[in-house]
Amino acid sequence: YRSGFFNVADRETPVVSSNLTPQQQIENALVSPFAVNDISLRLNSLVGNNAAVGTFVRPLLHINTRDLQYETLPDGSKRLVFTVLAMLFGDNGAVVDEMARSYTMTLPDDVYQQILRTGFVYHFSIPIKKAGAYQMRVALRDSKAGKVGSASQFIEVPNLKKERLTLSGIVLENLSE
Repeated sequence: YRSGFFNVADRETPVVSSNLTPQQQIENALVSPFAVNDISLRLNSLVGNNAAVGTFVRPLLHINTRDLQYETLPDGSKRLVFTVLAMLFGDNGAVVDEMARSYTMTLPDDVYQQILRTGFVYHFSIPIKKAGAYQMRVALRDSKAGKVGSASQFIEVPNLKKERLTLSGIVLENLSE
């Protein structure tokens, strides 16, 4: 026998196929081990705690809005329709919590121009019952273009009952624009 690597012809198998339903497209993007990049997304998840809610994870999803398709309305404003699907997986791979929402945004021209330059950050909160390792996965589907993007991140939720100094992340914002 020959030692070494035997190359097998690569076949392109897209994660998101056009003959899938919109729900199947976004679900496939969410569970894929690789990011789907038709829409550029960046995910940064922060751990927080307050007396009213307890411990929670707050994913901050930056969306590159140049990758989205807008509908121009008669008054010149732009309409954007998209769906977000998020799942939080525990260290055993089981789904701890999930969230699915659809949005329709109508943007006046000045807001449209601003988000084309900078994108925007979508955020939400998921309550956490116990400390440990988690994986956050988020997928977004543009309803008009049918494009999908996904992002994922591993999160370590500390045990806050130990009363140790804990830092989950730092958020910086440029307020000059």
